[in-house]
Amino acid sequence: MNIAGIIVEYNPLHNGHIYHIEQTKKITNCDYLIAIMSGNFVQRGEPAIINKWARTEIALKAGIDLVIELPLIYSISSAENFAFGAISILNELKIVDSICFGSELGNIEQLFEIAKILVDEPINFKKSLKNNLKKGFSYAKAREIALKEYFDKSNHNIENIINKSNNILGIEYLKSLIKSNSKIKPFTIQRIKSSYNDTKITSNIASATSIRLNFDNLDLIKNAIPQFTFETLLREKNNGKCPINLNLFTDILLYKLRSMSESEIKKIHDVSEGLENKLKIAAEEVSNLEDLIKMTISKRYTKTRIQRILLYILLNITKDLYFQQVQKPRYIRILGANTNGRKIIKKLKESTNLPIIINPSKKDKELLDLDIKATDIYSLAYKNDQYKIAKQDLKIPPVLL
Repeated sequence: MNIAGIIVEYNPLHNGHIYHIEQTKKITNCDYLIAIMSGNFVQRGEPAIINKWARTEIALKAGIDLVIELPLIYSISSAENFAFGAISILNELKIVDSICFGSELGNIEQLFEIAKILVDEPINFKKSLKNNLKKGFSYAKAREIALKEYFDKSNHNIENIINKSNNILGIEYLKSLIKSNSKIKPFTIQRIKSSYNDTKITSNIASATSIRLNFDNLDLIKNAIPQFTFETLLREKNNGKCPINLNLFTDILLYKLRSMSESEIKKIHDVSEGLENKLKIAAEEVSNLEDLIKMTISKRYTKTRIQRILLYILLNITKDLYFQQVQKPRYIRILGANTNGRKIIKKLKESTNLPIIINPSKKDKELLDLDIKATDIYSLAYKNDQYKIAKQDLKIPPVLL
């Protein structure tokens, strides 16, 4: 039983993802494919355009055998902890042979070399990193400069590599594999045609970002996504459950920020260096999230980081709660499976030490507490009131094909 794993968001699944799935199966020669997928909120600090069950259905139709949810604490974390959570789950399954991720570089050896430097932190690199952080650069920028200085005499185009979104995540996956002394073999495929942050659709391969931005033009996005993705998006839209975006939570977030004190905001994860004051002032002076984010971003606090902090505020994730939950995965939540996926689940029951949650019940409430809360709040953005009920994580069964 040769099993490969991939780490995904499918926000939404598009033709580029189909290419990734096909190439993963080809490169790894796997018999089964497992996807670790973000739930209702994703890594760039936004709600997913459609809910996790609809995205699971699409994933299974695309050729994934088993979909496992990446717990919320990881899905809305920095790239490092996002990768740590996903790789930790793949390790804990104890049946995964390989992982394949997309990257702009498409060179596993070069990405691995960079990851090794970041794990080992040679003296010259570490010194440069500290100096750049003291200058007020964000950690990502300080690290980029330190790497550039370290590889100065080589042919590495570090600045170009480290600034690409998929390269960054790929390096973090490799770091987690190295740190955990994992037996999972990594592979990468080169991203084709569009980049992660592209906002325009110019071919049948487009970024998820461009698809979300052009969602109102269904004829345009139809060429960039599989038919089953299109049909699911259309169904969810007609049911009043799509599209979901961060702006739909504006009133809730402004209410929370205006009613919280600076000291309460300061307790929220990743809030430091007086950001609580900037957030408080901004919330009292603006009426929309776009302006609030513009007032609070800086060299150290990027737009994506601010958006993640807004999600921490929305979900009341304090520093204490975050560090308590992020240490290691505590469960395996099955979102969906096909016939092959059911075979994997049987094998998992013998291989893993973590509890496997398939049909959640009240006894799973404590383990799934943050995921339950996330869905409870996410569903408030639905246009159709009948779908706004709470505790859906304890009521909706896994998707089975």
